[in-house]
Amino acid sequence: MPIQYEPTRDPRHFLAGFGLSVPEEQAPVVRPGAQGTFIRRPRGDREGAAMTGRFEAARGRWGLIPLFSQDREVPYTFEARGETAASERNFYQPWKRGHRCVVLADALYRRGDTEDTVVRVSRADGEPLALAGLWNGWRAPDGECVESFALLTLPAVEAPAQRRVVFLREAWVDDWLHCPVEETAAYLRPYALDKLVRRAIVRDPSIPLPKRQPPG
Repeated sequence: MPIQYEPTRDPRHFLAGFGLSVPEEQAPVVRPGAQGTFIRRPRGDREGAAMTGRFEAARGRWGLIPLFSQDREVPYTFEARGETAASERNFYQPWKRGHRCVVLADALYRRGDTEDTVVRVSRADGEPLALAGLWNGWRAPDGECVESFALLTLPAVEAPAQRRVVFLREAWVDDWLHCPVEETAAYLRPYALDKLVRRAIVRDPSIPLPKRQPPG
């Protein structure tokens, strides 16, 4: 199911949790295909790179661009199924390379029961949601390195036919980013529903929701 999220902009969450400075200006709501900020362990494969901390913030397209792609406009890579991402053509390279990331969001928006409503999901304690994801660096034909990411999903606890983004427990974030590849799946677990606030709201009809993804 297509989703949107409200990125965290409060600098305290980046500084206290990761020792990072305030990220550059972010849109009020990030939609599939737009640029978003994600946190990862520092890249060590860049020329002159110096790993001085455990985390770094990066900007990239929400919609992972696979290494084999000939074009950056790849459809339907906004979400990666947690059960199968390790073997899916679009996602297995980032998975096996340990290219995991976290997106901090004050709220996540998904479709409601009707076309004119959305459900806003946030944490009951007011802290940001830590959305689990995979990132990739893709080399464009002109030589530009384009970074991108996808959010991981699992079947919804309350409605198994639907998908929900993986929310990481706060104590797991560091381990998620730094654990060995073979331990990745252990962190993909349903989040406790009683720790979330879900509110149905009537959406602004001038702001279209993204189209539904085809099954599969």
